[in-house]
Amino acid sequence: MSADGAETRREKLPLSQLVAYCGLTFPVVAVGMPVTTFLPPLYAGSGGLGLAAIGIIFMIARVWDVVSDPIVGVLVDRYHWRQGPRKTWIAVSVPLLCITAFFLYMPGRGEQASAVVLLAQLLLIYTGWTFLQTAHQAWGADLAPDYDERSRLFGVREVVNVFGSVFILALPALVGLWMPVDEYAEVAIMGWFLIVMLPITILIAFTRVPDKLKAKTGPDARTAGLRDIVSSLWDRTLWRVFLVEIATGVGVGITSATFVFIARGVIGFEGAVSTILLVYFLASIAGIPIWLWFSRRLEKHSALQIACAFSLVGNLVQIPVILYGTQTMFIVMVAVLGLGFGAPQALLRSMMADQVDREEVRSGTNKAGFYFAFMGTSYKLGQAAAVAIAFLLLAAIGFDPEQPGDPEHHIGLIAVNTILPALIFALCVALFHNYPLTRARHAEDQKILRARSREQGSVRGTLA
Repeated sequence: MSADGAETRREKLPLSQLVAYCGLTFPVVAVGMPVTTFLPPLYAGSGGLGLAAIGIIFMIARVWDVVSDPIVGVLVDRYHWRQGPRKTWIAVSVPLLCITAFFLYMPGRGEQASAVVLLAQLLLIYTGWTFLQTAHQAWGADLAPDYDERSRLFGVREVVNVFGSVFILALPALVGLWMPVDEYAEVAIMGWFLIVMLPITILIAFTRVPDKLKAKTGPDARTAGLRDIVSSLWDRTLWRVFLVEIATGVGVGITSATFVFIARGVIGFEGAVSTILLVYFLASIAGIPIWLWFSRRLEKHSALQIACAFSLVGNLVQIPVILYGTQTMFIVMVAVLGLGFGAPQALLRSMMADQVDREEVRSGTNKAGFYFAFMGTSYKLGQAAAVAIAFLLLAAIGFDPEQPGDPEHHIGLIAVNTILPALIFALCVALFHNYPLTRARHAEDQKILRARSREQGSVRGTLA
């Protein structure tokens, strides 16, 4: 076996490190869904701020989130410490998340909330979230340089993320078995989950998992500057990944935004909608190993094309099920569509890690922080656009959200829910046609990077 082949064999991450790294994702779900789903009704109603104020506050917070993502990415790439370039920025996120969560998730019961304070808390917790997510994903790219091992790592990370989402939804109900849980207790439980579990999982990850990116110090240190970042954005291959990330955000977002209308207005479900969503998320966990299997035997982009084609067909098959099928058939179709949900989340991040290597070969700088931060921005833009597109189209056909069961608008609602996402997934398939960053190309990049690393190590040894 060649030296390069031996190095590749050693690149598989030990199971203990894989679990420790991915486990850090588990408590972070207490930021995403609770902040957007549970906090707005609480502060609008019992907090006394009203719907209009809450809408403006959360819109500003999301705009800030999109603006701050690339800034955080540049900071993560540019400023390194000897204690660990990735670990340091994750540590920075802990007080931002935990201290802010204590006040944000536990407002005074029955007290009038302050709009200014709420906005400040949202800006802080979203900034902490961005620091953690960006540094954590960049850390993953550093940990697993192997083409297939990256897919495994980000696949397991997505499984933990989805499982965490299911757990955080069920947690208040579990606590409710022992004590009464109202809307204040519901969000407080989620806040304490984040405050307690985040430091524990970070301590485990820091203890078990090395930070393989070496801190760049000294007169010859080179980190990505603004000019480096701008120059890398001319890469068309990189933009194909970003565009698919945006598109999948739009496709999934449209389905999510119209799902309740379909389930209640057309299928006839009343109180079981959350249970159906649970089926969707559990199916997504089962689906991720399938797409990883395809990526190992083909290419990552080919596996993602298959997953998008699967979602495309699934959306089209769902049309007759919605129109003529039973409730049981609808639940089965929800599970089928759930199988494809995790593929973009896992494979696109693995592909982005390969893009980081490609850019490092070209420019000599590691831009993982910026790339993953901008990727987060892309998905957020896609989801924001999804709500706007879906609701504008529904408004154009005269759909009334207060009367989702009106048969006059069923066809239009079904078209928005199924045909539009199908067209978007077709676009994703087309965008990855003849994608150039293949397994063989990545192997060449890794060979170059390993040679550079050995050369730099020899130079440092000579100088010492």
